[in-house]
Amino acid sequence: MKILQRYALRQFVPPFFLAILVLTFVLLMDRLFLLADMLVRKGVAVKTVSEVALLSLPFVVSICTPLGSLIAGVISFGRMAQDNEIRVVRAAGIKTIRLFTPAAAACLLLLGVMVGFNGYIVPESQHQVRNLLTDVARKRPAMRIREGQFMDDFPGYMIYIGSMDERRSAVRNVAIFETGKSKGTPGFVTAPTGDISYTPDGTYMVMTLFDGEMHELVETGSYRRLQFGRHVINVVMDDDLVRREREFRSNEEMLLPQLASTMRKLNQEALELRAKADTARLSAGAGEPSRLRSDELSSRARYKRLEAARFQVELQKRLSLAFSAFFFVLFGAPVGMLLRRGGVGTGFIVGLVFFALYYVLLLAGENLAESGRLSPFVGMWLPNIILVLPVTELFLRAFFEKSALQLVGIRL
Repeated sequence: MKILQRYALRQFVPPFFLAILVLTFVLLMDRLFLLADMLVRKGVAVKTVSEVALLSLPFVVSICTPLGSLIAGVISFGRMAQDNEIRVVRAAGIKTIRLFTPAAAACLLLLGVMVGFNGYIVPESQHQVRNLLTDVARKRPAMRIREGQFMDDFPGYMIYIGSMDERRSAVRNVAIFETGKSKGTPGFVTAPTGDISYTPDGTYMVMTLFDGEMHELVETGSYRRLQFGRHVINVVMDDDLVRREREFRSNEEMLLPQLASTMRKLNQEALELRAKADTARLSAGAGEPSRLRSDELSSRARYKRLEAARFQVELQKRLSLAFSAFFFVLFGAPVGMLLRRGGVGTGFIVGLVFFALYYVLLLAGENLAESGRLSPFVGMWLPNIILVLPVTELFLRAFFEKSALQLVGIRL
């Protein structure tokens, strides 16, 4: 029997890693375009771009790993059913659930690994990549140029760029407002066209504007307007990529202990505000000032609870995604056996369809939980709660050749 179990596990492991590898590459395609843009158009160093790519991997792997267990279950058990190996095992009087036990144990172990991975490695990598991209943007302002928006990221200037051709570094519909106090710089510059370049030492970003106008308030009641054919503005840049560690973390970047600590703090503040609101309501009777004060404190307490719920949603989301690494194989293996098809194409199609349904339910539960209409636990475990019945039915039919309805006394 152990030989059969080892055989079933060997059939499961290669498709599992193949699925993770393929899905990771597919999901990284969007980020790869960004990295190529940073490398080719923005002039960011290869080492920095490689570091961004490496730090982006954990988040993608956290999504692909549960899907890999689902696809591996469909492929491995579907192939064994297709080749009549499952039928032979049953004919020999061996329960097919024993073939599934090693894969289930491996995914159960994977569940524990994913709890730590989602709780510590993923948020830390998210925090590091955000810090790195922020530092890169400080060194190369072109990284943070946003078309059609006013930008105050440049020392001494507020800049508006209507459109930008990054291949030729050409800009159109430029408006520049002076925010510093340096003399000799016009207060307001407009130009229909221009281009952006850098000095050889990288100290300045050079904006060359063509056929524009300068507007400046010289003194009270005196206004100057100048037209130019060519005008150059030098924007000081950081000479080196300075790495700075920022203490602030969003909820996606917090480690599990930080999430738990923040939730406790917010819930405690909400309770204190609620107690103050009750005291204000009772202390001065029905007076208008006391009612207003009570309403204000009640509103603040409600917002604190919603803020705490947002952090609890993030915590439950990480745990739910970790559990899905085990939950998905409970669906994938029975589906493969019932379909009796174990091709790679079948595995990926079934896996992607099921994961799409799961992810839609996860997003719906997240929105409901963050708005306060569902508890964070119910909202983030909603896909598992809804899908547990069909998954149980498929599991019983595949491994025990029974229906859940028969177990509760309903004859089919």
